[in-house]
Amino acid sequence: MDLTSLTITQASEMIQSGEIKPTDLLEAHLERIAKLEPKLEAWVTIDAEAARTSAKQADMEAQSGNIRSRLHGIPVGVKDIYYTKGLRTTMGSPIYKDFIPDRDSEIVAKLRRSGAIIIGKTETTEFAFLDPAPTRNPWEVNHTPGGSSAGSAAAVSACLAPLAFGSQTGGSITRPASFCGVVGVKPTYDLLSREGVYPLAWSMDHIGYITRNVADAKITLDTLTDTQTHDYEPGRPLHIGYVEGYFIDASDGEVATNYNEALQRLWRGENLLDPFELPKSFTVVHSAIRVIMFSESAAIHRKNFKTNIRDYRPNMRGMVASGLMIPSSTYLQAQRIRRVFIHDMLQAMKGYDLIVTPSAPTPALQGLESTGDAAFNSPWSFTGFPTITVPSGLTARGMPLGIQLIARHFDEPLLFSVASWVENKLGSIGNPPITL
Repeated sequence: MDLTSLTITQASEMIQSGEIKPTDLLEAHLERIAKLEPKLEAWVTIDAEAARTSAKQADMEAQSGNIRSRLHGIPVGVKDIYYTKGLRTTMGSPIYKDFIPDRDSEIVAKLRRSGAIIIGKTETTEFAFLDPAPTRNPWEVNHTPGGSSAGSAAAVSACLAPLAFGSQTGGSITRPASFCGVVGVKPTYDLLSREGVYPLAWSMDHIGYITRNVADAKITLDTLTDTQTHDYEPGRPLHIGYVEGYFIDASDGEVATNYNEALQRLWRGENLLDPFELPKSFTVVHSAIRVIMFSESAAIHRKNFKTNIRDYRPNMRGMVASGLMIPSSTYLQAQRIRRVFIHDMLQAMKGYDLIVTPSAPTPALQGLESTGDAAFNSPWSFTGFPTITVPSGLTARGMPLGIQLIARHFDEPLLFSVASWVENKLGSIGNPPITL
């Protein structure tokens, strides 16, 4: 049995039954990382010895019947902006190349308490913005895996870990998950704690994660929120709004074709799909997002920027420099636009259970110079609505595409239920060639 091909659901059941041990599961993943990491560069740091110590502890607890959670013994990757006690955390920047936190972020601490095994830190773009990480896409290594959670998406896609954590301020979970053909979850804003995670723009930063299927995504959120959500059962067909307009006009041909084909397959299901019209306030959303991101990032980096400006890469340097010149009145107006758009979206979604869009305007781009466009994801980071991306097919060249589902605040049970339905209807896209 190839233990690295197991989902969280499968591995958790086998650990509980005693069929496999956490130490064996970890060693299989470390062996696979050693084989594929030179091709993918998904990891900044592998903490093998500490992981082995944790896995041995998980073994002993499992043998005595002490299973802490469904994540007990599951190997996990963590984006390199999450503080990890005693383990280097670089933020993808030379400024922090030797930074070793003295505490865990709250999410890492929860993962440890759940019995999960932290393998190490995954690659991120610099300070979780646009300057690319070295990571490559497992489906085609000369294509971007997306960003900023590049290493996390590539690691899960290539079976280097069944679960990896990221963050999203614009589209930094949804886009790389879609590009790498896996499931990406951005929960409701602040449902998962940002404590101990280096910020990009505090009012839009979301903590999220990447798995290989929806069932694993649900297990993860249940564990981290100490809940056991049940499948959403509305007792009626769900009313799903599909978004066209901007989300078709800005899509490349294969994305638009795949989206329409996916809708046709879903339309034949038991739920209702109807067009959804975006409110007029959507037209200024991307401008307001830019103002808020640039202003807040400039405030965060003001001190470092004065003393270490030459250590910033071009995109990050440009954002901070621009943000320092934005007047406070412009920032406040952008926040007013945000409140209006949230109100307008909630009004527009009355009568709909949730809405769907393509996950990104393009498939993963060739080359590593760009991480792709977050325009289809950032509006939902702006509103704080929970989102999930599910694979929806492949391009003619065999690159993954995805469909994005968006729900209202704290409607994660509904989101997972519909995502599972979509996943079942659309079927599997298979594994990337690098895993074969």
